[in-house]
Amino acid sequence: MTKHSRFDPESGSPAKVSRRRVPFWQAIVLPIAAILIFFFLLEGGLAIFGVKPALKTEDPFVGFASNVPLFVPSPSPSGGAMLTTAPNKLNFFNPQSFPQQKETGTYRIFCLGGSTTYGRPYNDTTSFVGWLRELLPAADSNKNWEVINAGGISYASYRVAHLMEELVNYQPDMFIIYTGHNEFLEERTYSQIRNIPPVVRSTVSLLARTRTWSAMTTALQGMGIYPQAEKENRENLGVEVDTILDRSVGPQRYTRDDPLREKILQHYRISLERMVALARSVGAQVIFVTPASSLKDCTPFKSEHTQGLDPVVLQKSEQILAQANEAIRQENWNEALALLDEGIALDPRHAELQYRRGQVLMALARYDEAETALRLARDEDVCPLRALTPMRRIITDIAREQGISLVDYVDLLEQRMQTTQGYPIPGKEFFLDHVHPTIEGHKILAVALVQKMIEQRLLSPGIDWGNKTIEAVAAKIEGRIDKETHGRALANLARVFLWAGKNEDAARLARQALDIGGEYQQVAVDAASILTSVYQRQDKSELSLQLLYSTLERAPGAIELRLKLGQTLINRRFLQLEEAAANLLLVCQQMPYSDTAHQYFGLAMAKRGRPRIAYASLQEALRLNPKNTNARKTLAQILPLLKGQPPNPQIPLILLDIYPSIAPRKLVQVRRDSSGRLFPDGIEVEFYENGRIKRFLDIELGVPNGLEIMWDADGRVISRVVYRQGEPVDK
Repeated sequence: MTKHSRFDPESGSPAKVSRRRVPFWQAIVLPIAAILIFFFLLEGGLAIFGVKPALKTEDPFVGFASNVPLFVPSPSPSGGAMLTTAPNKLNFFNPQSFPQQKETGTYRIFCLGGSTTYGRPYNDTTSFVGWLRELLPAADSNKNWEVINAGGISYASYRVAHLMEELVNYQPDMFIIYTGHNEFLEERTYSQIRNIPPVVRSTVSLLARTRTWSAMTTALQGMGIYPQAEKENRENLGVEVDTILDRSVGPQRYTRDDPLREKILQHYRISLERMVALARSVGAQVIFVTPASSLKDCTPFKSEHTQGLDPVVLQKSEQILAQANEAIRQENWNEALALLDEGIALDPRHAELQYRRGQVLMALARYDEAETALRLARDEDVCPLRALTPMRRIITDIAREQGISLVDYVDLLEQRMQTTQGYPIPGKEFFLDHVHPTIEGHKILAVALVQKMIEQRLLSPGIDWGNKTIEAVAAKIEGRIDKETHGRALANLARVFLWAGKNEDAARLARQALDIGGEYQQVAVDAASILTSVYQRQDKSELSLQLLYSTLERAPGAIELRLKLGQTLINRRFLQLEEAAANLLLVCQQMPYSDTAHQYFGLAMAKRGRPRIAYASLQEALRLNPKNTNARKTLAQILPLLKGQPPNPQIPLILLDIYPSIAPRKLVQVRRDSSGRLFPDGIEVEFYENGRIKRFLDIELGVPNGLEIMWDADGRVISRVVYRQGEPVDK
């Protein structure tokens, strides 16, 4: 205790007094309490004046080049104002429509996310949104349920949050959010935060949730103290998705980048938090859905070796993988597992090694180990088009922290797999491809969402609610998808996998398309085109050729298959140049702007020793595409044969006659003489109505000069004659 002196008037001398020292904890706590009280009062005052936290109004990571609304006003037949999907958004969104002014008794739900929410490969009809639209009135008819599909193809969480800035103006009661698969699709540099320490980033992220920070930065910008460039330096994304995949030849553009991955995960968390804040700003409920994907039936899109491997070890890893794949093909599971264990010990981050190990463990019924390996394969995929394992934790954590409802779709499917298959590893049973659920998969999610709403007392189910009602709705929805639509949808998914280099998955879906809708010509053509490409990549040209012939008999006008057939017949293994040239000429006639078609026809004619005819087609290929190096190479090879006298580079006209069935009947190359009359010059081809070639003839300047071949309707050669200036000669 410190003693201090003061004057005592009675004694006339100083008196001793005591003063208590303030405890240290009070010296610290009281100022902090005062600051907090001031802060909360300030936040309350700013709320009264309508100031919103920065996190509700802008993304701290990216900006958007412009704001084009998803929904625009349109007149209603009944006279009321409606909001309808903007025409320029229909490439990414389903057509939707709802009243601009919500009617009394209406419960309005917006479902957001990417292509799963959209309903690919079909549309809104069979998506979980379409199921909800039918299930909710069946469960509770006392409300007018409005369920609006706002799922955008390839939309990542930051685009979903940006879209919610518009949707909160449309009187929502609930947002159902299924997002996480598209986070790595668009290229973002995160340049402005790349070098900011994590502590500073976290602090700014926390402050961005407050109105005080928003008001302060706005005021500083107004005074010119806080640089507007800070906002302008954010990555500005276009109005619609511009994916890395669309701007490249496929997954090759992707490389492993762990720091970028962590930034994307952080951005994912921020975007989910923004969605919660936006929904709460208008009093709307939120249900998050954990994004699920196929584990056991989806090969990685791209694998990379573990960084820093010695070249000798890297080569050893590749050898082991090749040996393991051969052992898997022969179903030597124990041998394959031993090889893969060795490979992963050397190269633990190689996604395909992990995936193949998971496959082998599945075959050996070691399901727990298989699940671990398959999850690692997904997480080590260098082209991550499936939500990573940390994303499920992020969305679960935010739901718990924010008191948000959650439907764990991953857990739902794992439980269903355990019940029906004896292991909890999702695959083709509930997924059409890597992420898009089957119609049954969408139903499972929709029923779970209804159950969640019942638990929240947002609806009161009637006494007839149950399995029978769900089955009746299922019959209604499934009846809207015919076999042809189903088959074409599967073929479209298979084509995406083919483009991505995932041959196994492409072939599986193409065969499934044939099984379901192969009786329809377009389905058969699409699936056959994909399968023949897979067979050619796998060096199974005989299977490819068989499938091409059998499919062309059903669809003789399928130009895509004609191109593949011509390319196959040029191959040394078959080398049927006349038949190849005939098919390729038909492709040139039907696809005159395809440099590939002209290049291959020129190649076929060059190999046949017809450099003059080849010259014009190769020149046309280069005119259409100056970067066609194959055409340039073949042209250089035939120039010496022309003896310094290049012929007329103008490509001949191609005349086509067809059967009443629209199958090709006769095809001939022609030129005009000086008087304008047409004369044949090149080749002449006749077809049977089943698509097989009937006759092939070389013609030069109006007269037969070269080879004439005749085939029967099954493709067997009947006759072969050689002409010289119109006269037949012995071959």
